[in-house]
This record gives sequence, C-alpha cells and structure tokens, in this order.
Amino acid sequence: MPSSIGYYCGPSDLEALQSFAESLGLHLVSPRIEVETVSNPEDGPFCYLALVPKSALHPFGKPPVRVTDARDPMLAFMRAYFKTPYLVAGHIQWSDDVAALAAQTKPYFQKLREWIRREWGLLPACEFYVGPEARNLIAKGAQMMNALPGQATLHLNV
Repeated sequence: MPSSIGYYCGPSDLEALQSFAESLGLHLVSPRIEVETVSNPEDGPFCYLALVPKSALHPFGKPPVRVTDARDPMLAFMRAYFKTPYLVAGHIQWSDDVAALAAQTKPYFQKLREWIRREWGLLPACEFYVGPEARNLIAKGAQMMNALPGQATLHLNV
C-alpha cells in the first residue's frame, strides 16, 4: 500500500529537509528531463527525489522528456513553501505501483519520514507535521493552505 507524509515548512525547514535528502544520496529532479528543478518551490513545487542522477533516468513521451516513478526509483516530492501570509502544504509520497522500484525506494521514504517525525512536530488534530520555522510563522498568523487561494486550476482533457 502506498504511503505519504504531509507537512508545512518555512524556507529554512525546507532547506534542512532537502539537505537531509541529499545526505541520503537523493537527487532533486524535475518531472521534465530538459527542465531544471527550480530552487524556489513557489515557482514549481512538484519534483521527484530520485535515487539516481538525472542522467541515469529513463524519460518517455514524444519527444522523451518526462520522467515518472513508474519507470525509475523516485519518490514524489511536493515541496511546501511560505508565501505571505500562507503556508502551503507539501508531501512526500512512496508508490508501490512497481514492486521492484518500490523495494528500492521504501527505505529512503522510511528514513525521510523518520527524520520529519523526529525533527518536526505533529499538528494537533491533523496528520501534518510542521517544521520549527513554520511553527513560528503560524504563531505569527500564517494561514495553512493546501494551495494558494485563486491559484489552483482544473484542466479536463476530453
């Protein structure tokens, strides 16, 4: 069964999380192979944490430019961020859709989840963790959101 962990974090919290992921040997990878992962998650929060460098991934499509955790050992990584006055939620997701890849990625997901649980606190009455900087922002009035108001769009490909 797939698993995920949700969290809110400020910039220094995200930096600490990404540094820990990198210390495990994980690589931040954009879902499009020809696009670099942006450093500011506000400009593109979704990426992957890959067990291999971008050059070792197996892109697909016409032309082959997209990557997926169904072809390579990666964890889905929605980076949380702060845009005054909003804290936007993030999550890390482990997929078991492909058994061989799931076996490779599960130990990394477990280490990231353990780190978040150890370093950050669980919010009362919900299942999201919150980093220390985010906790201070909440105390100062930051509002927790799943997406920025007015920013979410729905596209139907019919």
